[in-house]
Amino acid sequence: MSVCKFIAADIPLREVVPSKDYPIHINVDKGIIDDSGADDNFFLLTFSDVQDYTDKKYGVYLDWNYTDGRAKQILNYMKEALEKVESIELWNVWLMDYCEYEDSPVIKKRTISIREMTIRDIHELDKADIWNSPDKNIPSRPSFYCLKITR
Repeated sequence: MSVCKFIAADIPLREVVPSKDYPIHINVDKGIIDDSGADDNFFLLTFSDVQDYTDKKYGVYLDWNYTDGRAKQILNYMKEALEKVESIELWNVWLMDYCEYEDSPVIKKRTISIREMTIRDIHELDKADIWNSPDKNIPSRPSFYCLKITR
């Protein structure tokens, strides 16, 4: 299992791939991963499990390392989607197969208009702590984060 960030909508969302190949450089000794930092070096790929997390029908998951430039492109991508629908959602979740009531996630949801949204909102969702033990009696419950973005 792992963390997944995705955008959900009631319309099919287009996939996005980098305009060229960017090599990844990993230095284990220094603990550094460098993906060249290019603003277009991210992927938005079809997320077939979107309805496990939301009532939206379509989704793309975000494969990236956050940069402000990449967040600006995601913001523009969401503005484009909102030309066709009233709202979309940006999620940060832990991929799960099935959960009982006791270990179901705590969902932290906030609504914001696209006019008010900034890259800071994307950054906060991107770095949100999934395993923050929201319930001390049941520490295995993750927190899921959702920004509902409206026109």
